Amino acid sequence: MPDLWEMFLAFARLGLISFGGTNVAEIERSLVLQHGWIDARTLANGFALGQLMPGPNMLAVTHYGYAAAGLGGALAATLGFYGPTALLSAAAALAWQRHSTHPWVIAFRNALLPFGGGVMLAGALVLARTSVTSLPAGLLAAAAFLLLWRTRVNSAAVVLGAAAVGALLRL
Repeated sequence: MPDLWEMFLAFARLGLISFGGTNVAEIERSLVLQHGWIDARTLANGFALGQLMPGPNMLAVTHYGYAAAGLGGALAATLGFYGPTALLSAAAALAWQRHSTHPWVIAFRNALLPFGGGVMLAGALVLARTSVTSLPAGLLAAAAFLLLWRTRVNSAAVVLGAAAVGALLRL
């Protein structure tokens, strides 16, 4: 069983470097490859679960902590991931409000946009590597992507529809 303090610190680091849950690649590196607390399938399942649940999609960290160390792990993961980040976010929001008209703040915000896109792409690749294991699964993923990209279909409907089709095809 993982040490809960070590787990808290690992999740605190992940929470502090994650942007809206887009850091799946680093979460995989830390939880699956480095610590071995969960496997790649648990990571993908937790991420999918987080997409369906109301609230922040990274509520999956509670699932990861629970899978690794039961209720104590769930608490350590959740408090570690969200606690320090919430405090830092509150301080940053106050500073941002105070200095929002300065050119460096605008330049910093604009610089984060391509970075965020790259981090999201890396996360998508990690999930695809674990989840798209056959041609039918690849076609289903491509169809879901096209629906979300080209239409205004609710993403929850696409996720549930893809899950139903995947179950019917035994993916």
